[in-house]
Amino acid sequence: MKKALIAAIGLQLLSVTLYAQLQLPAILQKPIEQALTQSREITNKQLDVQKVQMEQKSVLNKYVPTIEATAGYAYLNNNITLDAPSITLPITGIELFQGKTKMDNRANALHGGVMAKSIIFSGGQIQNGARALNQKAIGDSLLIETDKDNLIADVIESFDKLKLIEASAKLIEETDQRLRKEEERVEKGIQNGLAIPFDRDKIKLARLELESKRTELEESKKVLFEKLSYLTGMPEEELAAISYELSPFVLQDNLNVDNKQELEALKAYKNAADYLIKKEKGTYLPGVVAFAGASYTSLFDVNSNLKFPFPLPSQLPQPNLKLNQFTVAPNWMAGIALKWEIFGGFQRKHKVQEAEINKRQLENKLSDSRDKLNLLLKHKYSTYTTQWKQIDLANQQETIAKNNLVLAGKQYTQGLISISQRLEAENDYFKAGQRKTEVLINQRQAALEALMSTGKLSQQIQYK
Repeated sequence: MKKALIAAIGLQLLSVTLYAQLQLPAILQKPIEQALTQSREITNKQLDVQKVQMEQKSVLNKYVPTIEATAGYAYLNNNITLDAPSITLPITGIELFQGKTKMDNRANALHGGVMAKSIIFSGGQIQNGARALNQKAIGDSLLIETDKDNLIADVIESFDKLKLIEASAKLIEETDQRLRKEEERVEKGIQNGLAIPFDRDKIKLARLELESKRTELEESKKVLFEKLSYLTGMPEEELAAISYELSPFVLQDNLNVDNKQELEALKAYKNAADYLIKKEKGTYLPGVVAFAGASYTSLFDVNSNLKFPFPLPSQLPQPNLKLNQFTVAPNWMAGIALKWEIFGGFQRKHKVQEAEINKRQLENKLSDSRDKLNLLLKHKYSTYTTQWKQIDLANQQETIAKNNLVLAGKQYTQGLISISQRLEAENDYFKAGQRKTEVLINQRQAALEALMSTGKLSQQIQYK
């Protein structure tokens, strides 16, 4: 058996080397893909990534020229008082601007214009801000892969537990059949005076215990189907039709955490921190904006009673200073504006320092996470290798328990052992058979956890 097991492991290792780290039966592909599509938690996180990407586009769109149109009408009604220093003409002696000049003014004003603006230079703030958001989106997307890995492992482990229930139910049925036959033989023995009712009652008690276990298995099976139906969105009938043979997962021995999503995400966040530092330092540089536009401004129906600034002889016509219209159009303009904040109260300095602190924190977290993940991988891989030994031990225990069961049946028939010893052998065989399946499932779970600690489980699966 050991040689066959070693040969099987060698063949699986060869196939793993040629293809992928983990091979699953093709029948599991649909529920796994359904679960990944069905997960609302993963969908929401993907939408969060899209929001960051949209924010990045919004930042880059600041380079796109903006066009603004304005239009307005106003009615003006005001009183104006003008008091200027008086001037006396040297020849005529007329005094100009004597006293105060008052004016009642009413007019209509109309203005309209179009202005286009475009940022030419932002000190690198726009580019670096957009790059920082891009790196954040990359990091967030990588962390979603971890959620996908956890979901895939959950689906596989749930189906494996169904296989454990199936194997346990089969053991219960086999044990129940043997006990039924034993009960019939004891019943005949009682009738012939060769057995006592105590033996029959012990067998009935053992069968009742089996029935209790069967009920517990059915309840656990129901819960697992409900869970898988929630995860995959598939009906219970379709899930119940999924069947496959349990076999150990075989991993390579050169596993590492270099491609772990959490580490790659932290690297992306660190890159984002670098760009944020550059962005904040860019605030020390001036911003340059180009603008161009045209406008129309007009004052019409102006009604003013402005007095002439010096008296004229009465025989002369008095001047009428009424303004009919004042229009400026078209008023074309184009130019470049520069804005440079020379001193901002140390706010820019503090923001740069804050961004640098965030970067140092990410560097420390990256280094610490790498060390912790390496320790985790060693622990998980050690558990994985230990489970291989447990599989061999479980196989031996089942073989011994089966031999003891056969021997106990013969000895009980011959009257060499009691009914309690006979039932104890039956119970030992049931436990050994159940343990064999449990150890196999534990090995598969340990392999999954070891592989997940290396990252990107979904990319290391091949369906066959």
